Amino acid sequence: MFIASGIGGLDELIPGLPKGGLILVAGNPGTGKTIFSAGFIYHGILEHGERGVYASIAEDKRAFYENMRSIGYDFEELEKRGDFRFLSLVTLLEEGASSLISEILNVVESIGARRLVIDPFSAIAQSFKDPREVRVFLHVFLSRVVRRLNCTTILIEEIPFGKKTIGHGFEEFIADAVIILRNLRYEDKLIRELRIAKLRGAEVRNPDICFTLHEGFKVFPPFRYVKPKQAKSYEPIPDPPNAYSTGIPDLDKAIGGYPRGAVILLDIDSRISAPEYRLIVSPTIANFIANRRPVIIIPTAGTTWMDIPDYMRDYGIDEDKLAELTRIFVSRKGVSEKTLPRYVVPYEPSNLEESYKLFTELEEELMGKQGKPALRIVGVDWIAHFWGVEGAISLLNLDVRRIRYVSGLTILLGKPIYPEIIRRASPLATIHLRLTRRHGCILLYGVKPRTPLYSVEADYSRGYIVPRLTPVV
Repeated sequence: MFIASGIGGLDELIPGLPKGGLILVAGNPGTGKTIFSAGFIYHGILEHGERGVYASIAEDKRAFYENMRSIGYDFEELEKRGDFRFLSLVTLLEEGASSLISEILNVVESIGARRLVIDPFSAIAQSFKDPREVRVFLHVFLSRVVRRLNCTTILIEEIPFGKKTIGHGFEEFIADAVIILRNLRYEDKLIRELRIAKLRGAEVRNPDICFTLHEGFKVFPPFRYVKPKQAKSYEPIPDPPNAYSTGIPDLDKAIGGYPRGAVILLDIDSRISAPEYRLIVSPTIANFIANRRPVIIIPTAGTTWMDIPDYMRDYGIDEDKLAELTRIFVSRKGVSEKTLPRYVVPYEPSNLEESYKLFTELEEELMGKQGKPALRIVGVDWIAHFWGVEGAISLLNLDVRRIRYVSGLTILLGKPIYPEIIRRASPLATIHLRLTRRHGCILLYGVKPRTPLYSVEADYSRGYIVPRLTPVV
């Protein structure tokens, strides 16, 4: 039997926590153990009607309530309703283990609690002179509080910096579940990881998971792309001052939109699939088309022209709008020009100057018809394939000057096929974003300007896909 953990995203990956079991939550200071455990209690009360007790040695009641209120947990209100009790163990610790167990038992029984947290168990263990006393305490506690009262209990264990073992080394064998929280560095950014080291009675296929403490404890399950069955028409997002909207409200908030006349480098990790990087690119294209602005596309490697109308349909954009506002360039080799739609432009990529002239002429034609600047999406690996790194850099230099002159926008899609071109393109870019992946979680961050890591998730509530960015803090 399992109960819901109360932690956002975690119950999508596991069946829950063992009901009436002992759960060990361990980690270094500052890894989020208290917020995890508080969420277990808080959501257990609100969503599942299971009363809770938080027994703490680490802080007093007032400080706990204030800290929890800052992330939206109103434990004071739950206490008034009789659903929650905060128990300070500081004075009881001096009286010994039997007094400690008796008081916890009395409080749990008095309100009929089904969830209990002891924060931290490490401090209790340190009060015993002999490690064998810790083992006896745990067995007595397990039989009298956890098993007899059927009260699912979290023991918080502090792991000092530089130490790898948990507590005295035997707590994890007694526990029904062991969850370890870690703070790591990822390319000079903070990243938080949760590891399910043990979950008795269940198979865990994704034991390592990214999480954040933004507005509470939230786990990021591995990303899964779901194609909308029948997308609604995309509703344009207003442009920020002196910029174009990215089409992603959270990204506009993070970087202020894409500046007019700018070159944007989207640096794509090799672990990122096409549907995943399109999460960042497609909303910008859709927002330009919805605002009746032209779009010029040179697809990146691994993408065909047929993919573009397919994922634009996910935003309710049909072939007529594409024909009016977009041009997609493809090499003449291997295509039948007679079957191509009118928004697909075949060209011979053997000559850099002639090709660039063709791009600019068609861009000017579209801008002339709409009276608005254009968006260019350029797969830099594609141009490097035909014209080499030096030719690609020459073209990008030309484009930087032109895009500023016409106040348009260029997005360079940089896959690690030609890492040298990404390195040399970065100084040319106004904004450099990097898209990567860890434990199935898509992560986006700004190299220029510097930003924290953001988890990228798909929001389908509007009838089309709008990426949601959550800071990893």
